[in-house]
Order: sequence, then structure tokens, then C-alpha cells
Amino acid sequence: MIKDTEALKTLPLFADLDAQSVERLAANSRKRVIARGQYLFMHGDDIHFFKIICRGTVHIFRETPDGHEVTSDILISGDCINADEIMSHQKIHRTSARAVDDATVLEVPIDWMRQHLKDFDLLAPRLLQGLSERLQSAQREAEQHTTFSASQIVACYLQGLCVLYDFDPRGFDLPYSKTLIASRLRMELATFSRTLPKLKSWGVTVTGNHVAFSHLNRAGEFVCDDCSIAEDCPTRLHLNQKVEKTASDVSDGTPKPGTTFKTRLTG
Repeated sequence: MIKDTEALKTLPLFADLDAQSVERLAANSRKRVIARGQYLFMHGDDIHFFKIICRGTVHIFRETPDGHEVTSDILISGDCINADEIMSHQKIHRTSARAVDDATVLEVPIDWMRQHLKDFDLLAPRLLQGLSERLQSAQREAEQHTTFSASQIVACYLQGLCVLYDFDPRGFDLPYSKTLIASRLRMELATFSRTLPKLKSWGVTVTGNHVAFSHLNRAGEFVCDDCSIAEDCPTRLHLNQKVEKTASDVSDGTPKPGTTFKTRLTG
């Protein structure tokens, strides 16, 4: 049982639940601390819990017969690890999950969750929304692998990291290893590494694990000009807002070091 119900309310999935629902959920949940490198579950294990990440990063993957890991997703705090398994009533895990760094995971018994999901009015729609967003993301990535160059795929991903982690585009460190990112992008590590220096001509400099967008609008044009959802892309909208905020800072007489973001991203 979780004693701190306020911690549950910080998770997006439960943010709109009433106090009674939160108390009930807390009474039937537990928190588990997962050390870096530890498995949460492995492909083929029986499903015992519905899992939500409270802190840390979790690598979701499958392993081929020759031992090669194929990344399905990289999940962070607030993400549901196996929402699809609740909705589809699977009995065994179809992927493996391993902590990228020290993590804390909320676990709800899967049988209890399935039985009582209807009692929490807002949970099912939120779970379906999350699954829909992941499906749309997978469809977009499939399109990009057909129409984008490797450089465009990497540039798009790095822009997405800025939004996902609210990084300052002018300089941030990669949140996980290049090996993991390459796997996430369905690339060989060598291909990924060869691609990074090519991004400099598009306003993206990668030095070791440090990334800096010196020309965010140029990088945006490089990616968005060939993207079918450029006008509706939430990453583009968010980064445009960063561009506008920086421009506002400059006009207010409070420029920040390295400021070069002067125009909106245009596709």
C-alpha cells in the first residue's frame, strides 16, 4: 500500500481522479525501486502488475535469437509501461523492460486493475489516449524511415528530446547512451555516429554527449520540409514557442548567452 497519495496525483494518469479514487488506488498499489540495469520483467514472463514509472527511465525491447536487442520504446516518469496489456487482456509480457537508471515504479495488481478499471471513470479514456498517441508516433516513425535521411531522423529525435525533457536547445546532455538512442532509431551505432557530424551544417552540434542547437530554425526546416505532419507537429509547436520566448528576451534587453533563435520554424 502507498501511504503518500499526493505522489499518485503527480502522475498524469491519475491527475484528475477524485480523492476517494486516489485513496482506493493507493490502498491497492505498491512502489518498487528498480536499480539501474535491473529487469522489471522479461519477454514471456507472466503478467502480474500494471506498471507506471514514477521516476527514472525504462528501456522496452525484444531480443532476437542471436541476442540482438531491438528497442520498442524508451519510457520516462509518468509513462505507463504496459497499458496495452491491460486493454488486450494478455497473460504474458511480449517485451522485456529494464531500468536505464535507478527508477521507481508504481505497481497495481493486474487482475485488480482489470476488474476495477470501470470504477475509475477517467482512467480508461486516458489509457486509450496514451495508446493512440503511441500508435500515431509509430506510424510517423515508419513514414520517416521511408522518406527521411538518417540525418533528418536524428535531427528530429534530438528536437523531440528538447520537448520531452524541457531541455534548453542551446545546450543539453543526452539523457541516455548513444547505443540506446541508435537502437531506438532502428540504426546501427556506426551509422548513428557517422550521422552526428553531418548535423553541424544544419545548426546542430554534438560533442561527446552534449548537444547544442546553434540555429534551431535551420534544423527545423531541415526536418519539417519533408514531414507530412509538420503543420500539426507538437514538437515543432513547442520549439516555436521557445524561439518566440528567446526573441522576447532579446527585445526586453535580457539576451542569454548563445542566443541565435530569431525566427519561427518554417516548413
